[in-house]
Amino acid sequence: MKFAVVEGKRREAQIGLSAECFYCGQAMIAKCGDYRVWHWAHRGTRTCDTWWEPETEWHRAWKSHFPEHWQERIHWSKDGEKHVADVKTESGMVIEFQHSNLRQEERESREIFYEKMVWVVDGLRRLRDRPRFFASLAKAPVIKAKPLTISLPSNDGALLREWAASRMAVFFDFGENTEPRDALRFDMPVLWHLNPGSPEGKAHLSPVMKTSFRNAYLKGLPLDGIDYSVEVKHALRVRAALSVRQQAYRSSGTRGFFQYMARRQRARSRVRF
Repeated sequence: MKFAVVEGKRREAQIGLSAECFYCGQAMIAKCGDYRVWHWAHRGTRTCDTWWEPETEWHRAWKSHFPEHWQERIHWSKDGEKHVADVKTESGMVIEFQHSNLRQEERESREIFYEKMVWVVDGLRRLRDRPRFFASLAKAPVIKAKPLTISLPSNDGALLREWAASRMAVFFDFGENTEPRDALRFDMPVLWHLNPGSPEGKAHLSPVMKTSFRNAYLKGLPLDGIDYSVEVKHALRVRAALSVRQQAYRSSGTRGFFQYMARRQRARSRVRF
């Protein structure tokens, strides 16, 4: 855990400190080594919250974007069950940062328990997830330009298979930087939002700037208050516009619509992005 109670106050782990667990009241010791993020641990191997997992630097960095009094908060259900939420906002929204593998049954249990929550998933945990995801995006159809929405088969890769059935919004984090091989590149670090309302067999995904995601929750905005407008590089903007038009033509099946879209495409090709 990041926090424990030292002389009545929540404190982070430091060398030489001892504390009590804010969850169960048992003794905690500060783990301040060279290879893992500094943290508090129960004496022995005991863990009081069965949902708690060892933290990574990725996990700790995400929590640190939010006020300390939102981090590691106890959430109670109506029947008295309790668990420690990674982040719980003033409005009661829970943000869970998931790095390790999570069984479907446990994911569903957490979603039912928290009721109001979103997931942020580490897309770099497995080496193959990021390249597979971006390779799929490169050939996937754009179904909406604003916000940019791309449709993938929900079984396309392990990452989507694990999360496509989630009842809550899922945001995949693939790091801070784009790579030269990425077919879709952005001017700012983004998360990929997996829409829980996607049709069966499909995963509808939209990029959202990380700063917009964080700011929305810091300001107490609802999920639909997140700004999904992203500054994308020239090639992607052209690709997105053309893909939407091509799909509209394919679905129309009429000569008149084809002629109309052809005229629009010629006109827009003269517009600078």
